[in-house]
Amino acid sequence: MRRCWLILLCFCCISVPAYASSLQLITTVKPLQLLVADIAGDAAEVALLQSAATSPHDFQLRSSDLGRLAKADMVLWFGPALEHYLSKPIRRFDHAVALYPDDQPGDVDAHYWLDVEQIHYMARRIAKLLSDRVPSRSAYFHANAARLTSALRLYDKSLASRLQRASDQRYLFLHDGFSRFEARYDLRGGLVLSGGEGRMAGARHLAELREQLQAGEIQCVFREPQYPAAMLRVLTQGLDVPVVELDPMAGETTTAGGFMGFYRQLGEAFASCLVASP
Repeated sequence: MRRCWLILLCFCCISVPAYASSLQLITTVKPLQLLVADIAGDAAEVALLQSAATSPHDFQLRSSDLGRLAKADMVLWFGPALEHYLSKPIRRFDHAVALYPDDQPGDVDAHYWLDVEQIHYMARRIAKLLSDRVPSRSAYFHANAARLTSALRLYDKSLASRLQRASDQRYLFLHDGFSRFEARYDLRGGLVLSGGEGRMAGARHLAELREQLQAGEIQCVFREPQYPAAMLRVLTQGLDVPVVELDPMAGETTTAGGFMGFYRQLGEAFASCLVASP
């Protein structure tokens, strides 16, 4: 009997897959964490560097964050156009990978995850990076990426059809980070309260926006949790204008909801603002 137990124990030890020890990954922002977690599945633990309640423009890197980056198996970030606070510190880490290493601040809209075509590109790239680290699970990573992009294509087609009727309607953002999403769905009516990287609007611009809101020319206002709502309250005070929650940093989305859950919430926020109920 004892010999049988020993044989069984040895068999179990041999049968444990080589990938039982998960990769330790760190991503910079929540949308990227969701995307990587969807593709990595049970082969990795995907941690988040900065809180989703903070804009990447405002994040301050701490010494403890550098320690976390050093201990990770791989660090995934978008690149200097978005996380410019990492541009210099990240050079010390050979295991850090920028998905868009050549884009510089001000050159592009760095909210890459709001562009469906870029999401497809990132999914393939992440699957390849993970496959290079764990070749035995390459098929698993690529299958996860294909499943995600397939679901995204279906929702993207449906959302495009719904938003087609709203291409010229006006709406107001707190900041100018949605040009990729707008271009995807041919939305041309976006107005912006603040300038790039959270620069505050001037009095003249505020007065013009207030006049448009009073005249009913703006369909709705999008509120982002990363930005103070005080000026927005002043702007809409006493007016019957819908205020719709729009969170480009995916603060309320869990990894269980995945990237598709986040993108769907984003799409439905636009639809609830711009598309009349049937």
